[in-house]
Amino acid sequence: MELSIHDQIFEQISHAKKIVIALPEVLTAAALASGLALLLFLKKLEKDASVVSSGKLPENLEFLPNSQSLTAEMVIGKSLAVLVDTTLKKVDEISYQTAENKLSIFLKGKDTAFTPQDISFASEKFPLDLLIILDCKSLDDLGKLFEKNADLFFETPTINIDNKAGNEYFGAINLVDITASAVAEVLAGLFEKYEKTLLDEDIATCLLTGIITRTNSFQHAQTTPKAFLKASELIALGGRQQEIIKNIFKTKSLPLLKLWGRALARLKLDDENSTVYSLLNLADFAKAEADNVDLTLVIKELFENIYGYKIVGLICEIGETTVRILAALHAQIDQRKFMQALGVSGKLQNGVSGPYKILDVSLPNTTLAEAESKFAEAAKNVAS
Repeated sequence: MELSIHDQIFEQISHAKKIVIALPEVLTAAALASGLALLLFLKKLEKDASVVSSGKLPENLEFLPNSQSLTAEMVIGKSLAVLVDTTLKKVDEISYQTAENKLSIFLKGKDTAFTPQDISFASEKFPLDLLIILDCKSLDDLGKLFEKNADLFFETPTINIDNKAGNEYFGAINLVDITASAVAEVLAGLFEKYEKTLLDEDIATCLLTGIITRTNSFQHAQTTPKAFLKASELIALGGRQQEIIKNIFKTKSLPLLKLWGRALARLKLDDENSTVYSLLNLADFAKAEADNVDLTLVIKELFENIYGYKIVGLICEIGETTVRILAALHAQIDQRKFMQALGVSGKLQNGVSGPYKILDVSLPNTTLAEAESKFAEAAKNVAS
């Protein structure tokens, strides 16, 4: 009888000793919270587990249990193995001695001394038993993590857990539930099938954070009744809802709020081309006492709170002759065609939620008015 997807995952986890949880490079609160929940769950199973992402840990997520365990690099690689043929000779004692620029390893045979002919060397495979990848449509979503460790991802058994319809099913085992509102909801169901008694307050808080942030506190249209039910169960298990709300929704800095307000004041709607965008100039940054690192948060606020548009953009003057454009592009439009019309190239990043990709490019030797004209023309180009 063929095992179910859940049972296949449980079997892989039970046999694995060292497990890495890989998260997308565009590190959202939902992805991080889900990864930390899985990390805490695996540690309860006494697994040597770690969570990695090439993205940066946002300050407002430092409240999450075990958040400081997030690392940016895979500290895993191939090792040189010293192989000793013990067919005819048995090892009695192994010792080593270190000196300046030298390590000596001593092998003492039980009855007969070892010779150089008894020794060989090999490159040992990656000391990793299992990779679990969360909240990624494809391996490309891992960004630098995948680029730097491609061999590892292809040589290690991989479990892919996601809730997005466009998932490429790149894992050896794929748990993709497009009816779930969040990956945290998928994980909660998985944990309960394995052993619900392992869910403590910290794990429940992480899972609840994943659901709340992915659904924008249950305001997104994609929020399902299952998400509400699962959230109530997690609160009953000790999920700290008020702590989540305080840290996620009540910690926006004053400069960010000022910049967000200025962006809203200049909002332009192009219903014919399903486009909405705003402009910010150098004076806006000065008056808001903000800098362009806050722009990713501003575009996030824009497209998470404005519905019904396929292109949501932010066109910003970041230097006397440089303009930065951030745009959330819906999957229904030809995203590559938009970039070509804009005259830029690069890799699109995953959106914070829903079927969007984020474009983030700088245009040198360009005025704000010129960038706006190019943006509007590109939107018209993909709409026609």
